[in-house]
Amino acid sequence: MIGNNQVAEIHVVLGSSGGGKTTQARGKIMKKRRRRTIVWSPKEPIDNYASWWPGSVVCTTTAEVLAIVQAAGKRGEFHIVFRPSLNRSQDEAQFNVVCRIALAAHQLLFVVDELHTVTKPSHSVDGWGKLVMMGRGYGIEIWGMSQRPASMDKDFMGNASTIHTRRLSYPEDAKTVARSLGVKPAEVSALSGYMWIERNNQTGEISRG
Repeated sequence: MIGNNQVAEIHVVLGSSGGGKTTQARGKIMKKRRRRTIVWSPKEPIDNYASWWPGSVVCTTTAEVLAIVQAAGKRGEFHIVFRPSLNRSQDEAQFNVVCRIALAAHQLLFVVDELHTVTKPSHSVDGWGKLVMMGRGYGIEIWGMSQRPASMDKDFMGNASTIHTRRLSYPEDAKTVARSLGVKPAEVSALSGYMWIERNNQTGEISRG
């Protein structure tokens, strides 16, 4: 289905390494059957997103991604995990292309791990900006995860349907997330272990665990 009458599905999951953010995201994502997925995974194969869906293909070039998506057409199934080079300038350029491919493909799940490695607080590539702004109308569900929220795209936080945070190691990260959650920075800084706070921006509800 295409059109702006669809509910926005833009989700942010934050937290320091070992805090459970990937487990949290996976638990939510895997509740639905997914036919078309693209995952940006800087730490693949350590994070092993390729194990989430049978038939996942790990790609290292945008040409590979484009070929798979084009072969699938508008309705075909595909599961792509993109493993970037970890060279910032090269990764941003590739991220831009992958985002544009996703937007053109329609009807898919798009997951970005370590979003701070390809976006900045005051800047993100055009493809990502368009995907966040227009993805809802094309049936695209977006999940973004990061250990360093103060260093990533702030517009993405502002457009989020839900924001979920685990413990954070840096005070500037706690302050950034607290503003988005509508809570005091001290409450975010006090999170430990697998504790969490989540805000549903569609209802305004804040939950804790």
